[in-house]
Amino acid sequence: MNPGKSTLLAAAIAASLPMTTLAEGDYRIEEVVVTAQKRAQSVSDIGVTVTAFGGNEIKALGFQKPQDVAAQTPGLSTTNATSSGTPIFAIRGIGLDDFNSNNTSGVGVYIDEVLAAYPVFLNGQLFDVERVEVLKGPQGTLYGKNTTGGAINYVSVKPSAETEGYITAGLSRWNTYKVEGAVGGAIADGINTRLAISTSKGDGWQEDIDTGREYGDTDQMAVRSLTSFELSDSSELLLNLHYSKDESTPISPQNTEIDYAFGLPDGTLGIISSDPRDVRVGDLPLGRDEEGYGASATLTVDFDAFTLTSITAYDYYERDVVDNYDGVAVAMGDFAFKDEFEVYSQEFRFTSNSSGPFHWVSGLVISQDDVSATTTADTGSLIDAIIGPGLVDSARTASEYVQKTQSLGAYLHTETDLTDQLLLTVGVRYSQDKRDFKGGSTDLDGWDAVLGGAPAPVPGVVTAYLDDAKTERNVSGKIGLDYNVNEDWLVYGSLATSYKAGLFYGSPAASQDALSYVEPEEVVSYELGFKGSMLDGTMQINGAWYRYDYENRQSLVIANNPTVPGAIFATLGNIDESVVSGAELELRWLPTQALDIRAGVSYIDSEVSQAPQTIRGLTLALPIEDGVDLAQAPQWSYNTVVRYQWDLDDFILTGQASYSWTDEQYGALADPYALYGEVDNLGLRLSLEPLSEKWQAALWVDNLEGQNASTYSFTSTEGGRAVYRQRPRSYGVEVTYNF
Repeated sequence: MNPGKSTLLAAAIAASLPMTTLAEGDYRIEEVVVTAQKRAQSVSDIGVTVTAFGGNEIKALGFQKPQDVAAQTPGLSTTNATSSGTPIFAIRGIGLDDFNSNNTSGVGVYIDEVLAAYPVFLNGQLFDVERVEVLKGPQGTLYGKNTTGGAINYVSVKPSAETEGYITAGLSRWNTYKVEGAVGGAIADGINTRLAISTSKGDGWQEDIDTGREYGDTDQMAVRSLTSFELSDSSELLLNLHYSKDESTPISPQNTEIDYAFGLPDGTLGIISSDPRDVRVGDLPLGRDEEGYGASATLTVDFDAFTLTSITAYDYYERDVVDNYDGVAVAMGDFAFKDEFEVYSQEFRFTSNSSGPFHWVSGLVISQDDVSATTTADTGSLIDAIIGPGLVDSARTASEYVQKTQSLGAYLHTETDLTDQLLLTVGVRYSQDKRDFKGGSTDLDGWDAVLGGAPAPVPGVVTAYLDDAKTERNVSGKIGLDYNVNEDWLVYGSLATSYKAGLFYGSPAASQDALSYVEPEEVVSYELGFKGSMLDGTMQINGAWYRYDYENRQSLVIANNPTVPGAIFATLGNIDESVVSGAELELRWLPTQALDIRAGVSYIDSEVSQAPQTIRGLTLALPIEDGVDLAQAPQWSYNTVVRYQWDLDDFILTGQASYSWTDEQYGALADPYALYGEVDNLGLRLSLEPLSEKWQAALWVDNLEGQNASTYSFTSTEGGRAVYRQRPRSYGVEVTYNF
């Protein structure tokens, strides 16, 4: 659909609203306080490109998953690499295009200042949120490794002495109900607590066109307890305990090109329909059994000259997932993941308390994380089609390994007022990462031997094995200048570097070379930006231009199998050099006290400037050419939110239209079937609440126009195209009671 059409529709809804205000008098856009630089600052006063959402806005926009945040954040892309639900992020074209358990994104995600070391740790904990901060561009100084694209901070609502809370109950399409609530207050003198719970359950929204079975049902719950202890007049301890469980049934992609790949009539194995509800799974027992828990203790001690913050954290997560990766009812590429993740981390941070012209933040971070993973791929039907119908029941290859990572980081960040208008920022960080990998791939059923010329299967052959360890050391830094033109306008520029640690490939592989070490990636960033306030504080406009010189991007590539002629497989490789440049613009405007408009636009120009010819000695089945677009780097994206309030004497009626549009983009380099999109979404929300804000009742609809765009795609194992599509129109009602 033409993005302009939906934009005009949203504008028409806004134009139909009567232009009156709730009250006469002065009004301004409220100040947004963030901790992007490890201390509380107004988002308008810092030379960092940040998109921030407060708690009320998060609820009004109906954010429930990371993709919702991306829809309203210029430059941020989020998708699920498989149907198991684990999100992957990219900011300005830098992120992750791999689905393996042991890989991490180039966008660091923090929950209450603790790094979610692997994407699975995001499942279940994004509720009762005070704010979300999206920091764009390399954040290597303060945040460390794996922030080549940027960082995202999720900040939970903290406990207070006041007894308060809320409960929200919602019912939506596919018999889905969700209950979220929190209660908190003082439980003793100097001890405050807050308990938050979220649970949801619903029917599946996809249906197998052959069997009638449903997929995509919801069965999730999560709980978090935050308790603060006032140890003295100058010290406080915050204890965070959390738990989540997910027993939902994964969705399935559609395979739209498998019949063409095998020369079969359309609809024989694949899907003809573009209806996202139509899938083919067959007898594969899709399922998800995931559980995670953790704790963190944040100690804050104020001294005369500085504040000490100590953050000690532990997280554990396990998952057992069966995924219809190939999108067909036969075993062309079915995956099963059985993983355990365990992460310890400790940060000591010192923040100066000086009110003078010099401010500093320094710290030391150590962490250890262990991944124990088994990934099993079954290509039985594919091998059967090659060798002879009816001969092969299953052809499973399993990758089993243990990965251990030890990390150390030390950083110093300084801000110096050179004049009343000019601020100099200088930062440096030293990082050391040691990664041990032990494991490999086994041909469980032995059919690779037959493909290689053997007369019969040879089960249990180890096709690849690696026992290796690598240590990397890196120094990254930042230098920036902020110029306050006046009290309303800030202009800033920066030069920064960042790196993403090296890693090993974690999926079934046909050779040791495919498993072997992938070098760290590094980014040099140049950025210019501005932040301005106009019209007596009723309009805020922010913009930025950037350029990244990107070395050794870690990308998923398709290589030829060196032992089985004609066979291919995926692995990770380094892309020698790439360039990303672009610009963003965000607008917030209050034309009246009753009307609130928010809009954003992003432009990204990305390309590979020097492509590899081979990957660790492996030839590429899909060669990468200079000039191709990077993965998850849509050239254009737009977002708009229009909100209006009517004064009904004792009540307030609020209408909201939200719209987002994202250009075509690639899920992987040089993969013609990995081009997906455009994606546009129009949502509406209508809510009623009394002036006391004691309760709120709301009606909402998402994907109002019933779009079915592809939201992720890739070449599947057998050469078809696996496609995930936009969820159909959804609608619901929710009621909130505050106490």
